[in-house]
Amino acid sequence: MTTHVKGKHHTEMAAASSSSMSMAPFCRPQTSLKFIEAETLWSKFIAMHNIPFQASDHATKLFHRMFSDSEVAQKFSCGHTKTAAIIKTLGPHYLEKALTDMSKLFSVLMDESKDKTDKSCIILVHLLDTDMPIVNIGTAQNLFKALKESLSSKGLDFRKCIAYMSDTTNVMKGVRSGVQKLIKMNAPTSWMWAVYATWLT
Repeated sequence: MTTHVKGKHHTEMAAASSSSMSMAPFCRPQTSLKFIEAETLWSKFIAMHNIPFQASDHATKLFHRMFSDSEVAQKFSCGHTKTAAIIKTLGPHYLEKALTDMSKLFSVLMDESKDKTDKSCIILVHLLDTDMPIVNIGTAQNLFKALKESLSSKGLDFRKCIAYMSDTTNVMKGVRSGVQKLIKMNAPTSWMWAVYATWLT
């Protein structure tokens, strides 16, 4: 056995091993990934409280100063670009959960954009659905059709709509020929609010 260990092959392998870089630095312990969990929680907080993504740029620097003795805080680096990416990645999971939660009752906030090209019809159902329909001719009939089709595509029964909110334009709040009138015809028990909702655009 002693002769075998002292052989040429084993001697060369031992020499190579002593000069090779250890793999230990590349095998980080699980605790070192805590900052990823922190960045994910922060992004969820931004989305849940409707805080501008730009706040993340300031928060990263603030956390470094506030928690200077924390390894997690010092590794935290979640600006507005990463925050948006994390929220977009988590979106499908929470959309599915939200649609399940809203299967009985829900409310709607609606506004049309003022883009120079395609004019998006923005619909808010508890959370903003970025898969917005295009409505270039903003008549009450077209807007209502886009609203109804958007909800139906998500499996929501329009007859269960309990509230509707929009801006104060005639096409939206018109009680005779506006979107409000068409909604009342399809969901008679829903409540109507006319609000200044142009912040959506």
